[in-house]
Amino acid sequence: MKQHDLLILGGAANTGWHLVQHARCQGLRVACMVRAGRDTQALAAAGVTILHGDAFNLNDCQNAIAAAAAPLLISLLGGKNAEGRRVDEIGNINAINAAQQASHACRFVLLTSLGCDEQWSRLSPAAQAALGEALQAKTRAEQHLRRSQLDWLIVRPGGLTHQAATGHYVIEDETTTAQDSCDYLPRADAALALLQLALCSDNSRKTITVLGKK
Repeated sequence: MKQHDLLILGGAANTGWHLVQHARCQGLRVACMVRAGRDTQALAAAGVTILHGDAFNLNDCQNAIAAAAAPLLISLLGGKNAEGRRVDEIGNINAINAAQQASHACRFVLLTSLGCDEQWSRLSPAAQAALGEALQAKTRAEQHLRRSQLDWLIVRPGGLTHQAATGHYVIEDETTTAQDSCDYLPRADAALALLQLALCSDNSRKTITVLGKK
């Protein structure tokens, strides 16, 4: 199989689908690992290579990474299955482990969320109660990635909406505080920021928060 520029985990819907569109508009060769039974017609029509696999299965992650042969992997995995297992943690950890075992160098970009790890105290009690389980799972995936030997980047968007894209967003990292920002942004803007940050080699081994622009 030909080498791709980008392998996406979680690209079949929502923010992942916006990421696919942004990447294809930039001419990137994109592959997506998609669970069996998911509708892939839109991905195929966009020129994406479909690799069937389940992130709960380490071998599937290994096979997808090998087949895509992409130097960049972006994971947007989130949610839980019918048994209550959270792919935020298990699936992402499988993908991280598979990337470390790959025969080619792979930059790993993980999309998590505002409120993970040291940002927990930034959330209101209501948000902590509603999102706590997911954020704890995402935090464990972040910690696993930081302990890896990979070239990694963690991107934490604020609350995601289905509003129309604005083409604008605000960046906050370990050394800067976001100005003129709000905690919510459209998924399309979050995906645009994610791709631009992922393609920037200066962002190696950083944790960056993406917020909406007031």
